Amino acid sequence: MEVADEHRALVRQWCARRVPEDQREQMRISYTERAGRITISARRAPVFPELGTGWTTEPLAQLRLLPDEERWILLWPDSSGRWHRYPDESKASSPAPLLDIVDADPTGIFWG
Repeated sequence: MEVADEHRALVRQWCARRVPEDQREQMRISYTERAGRITISARRAPVFPELGTGWTTEPLAQLRLLPDEERWILLWPDSSGRWHRYPDESKASSPAPLLDIVDADPTGIFWG
């Protein structure tokens, strides 16, 4: 299922706003998209650049489009990389309310 351009733009803007510009040399929030799934990740600069210049990427949340319902659900990753559904109230017709949940992180699942 294809993600609508408006939803893609919303997620892109949210990622850009999440980290203040003066901190983007150390951390960025990015997303990837595949088959109706948008995975949001934290990217961090290397702690010891002399040992390697690769940034690390850690998945934070995933938005999945349910094609039968045309609604989005929110998932969080466990330490094994498996995705789990956030509580039931996290169904929405747009990614916006789900991104608000990730921002607020009332359970401490996304930002610790």
